[in-house]
Amino acid sequence: MRVLLLGASGYVGGGLYRDLSARHDVVGTRAARCVPGLVRLDLRDEWGLRELAGQGFDLVVHAAGLVDLAAAEADPALAQALNVRSVEVLLSAVRGTGTKLLLLSSDNVFDGTREFYVEPDLRAPLNVYGRTKCAAEDVLLEAAGEHLVVRIPLVYGRSPFSDRFMARFAAPTTPAQVDVVCAPVYLPSLAPALERLWDASGVLHYGGAEVVTRFALMSRIRDALRLPTRVIPARAADAPATPRRPARLVLRSLHHGLLGPDLETALADMRRGERH
Repeated sequence: MRVLLLGASGYVGGGLYRDLSARHDVVGTRAARCVPGLVRLDLRDEWGLRELAGQGFDLVVHAAGLVDLAAAEADPALAQALNVRSVEVLLSAVRGTGTKLLLLSSDNVFDGTREFYVEPDLRAPLNVYGRTKCAAEDVLLEAAGEHLVVRIPLVYGRSPFSDRFMARFAAPTTPAQVDVVCAPVYLPSLAPALERLWDASGVLHYGGAEVVTRFALMSRIRDALRLPTRVIPARAADAPATPRRPARLVLRSLHHGLLGPDLETALADMRRGERH
C-alpha cells in the first residue's frame, strides 16, 4: 500500500513511520525537525499540502498537528489551523481520487466523567485541544467517502525521532498525576492495530488493556528500565485551571476487540530493545 504519513518526525508519527515503512511504501513528512528521508511540509502551506496529498496515495494518515495541551490553550488559532484546517485542505485534495483519509484523534474529546468511553458516547471536550479534535472529526465525518477517525489515548514507549514521552524521565524528578486515570497504548502496538482497522470507516477507538493512574504508569516504567529519576506524586486538581485535563479517559470499542498490550508485556519489550 502507498501511504502518506503526515507528522512522521513527531512522537507518534515517528513510531508509525518506523513500523509501517517495513511493510508499505510510506512517504513521511516533517516540519522543522530535520530527519533524512522525510519531506519538509508545514501544514499551513495549503498549496504544498494539496500538491503532496494529490499524488496518488492509497491512504493518508494524519498524525500531525498541535498536540500539546498547554500550547493549544495558549494559541487556539494555531491549534485550529494545524488540527482542523489541515483536514479541510486534505479533503479537498483527495476528493474524487479514491484516496482514503485516516485521522488520528484523541480521548480528549471526552470530559472524563464516565468509567469508559465507546464510539457513540457524547463528546464534551474540556480544553482547546479536545475542541479542535472534535472539529476535525466533524469535518472528516461529514464528507462523502469511506474515511476513518481513530481515537487514541496517551501513548508511551520509545520513538525514533522525537522521543517526547521518554524525555519526561530526563530530570532528577518526574511529576505524575495520581488523580488522572488512563488506558495507555504502547507505541509499537499502534501500527499493527491501524493496519487491521484501516479498511473500516467512521469512528473507532483503540486503547490499552490496562487501566492505571499516570503516577502508576510512570513509576512502573521508571522501575522496569531503572531510570535515574524519582517519580513524585502530583494532583491535576491542584494545577492551574487551564488547560483542564479530564480525570478518567478509558477508550473501549463496540466494533472490534483490539487492545494494546498490558504494561508488563510492553515493559518487557522495552527492556529487550535496550539490550539490542
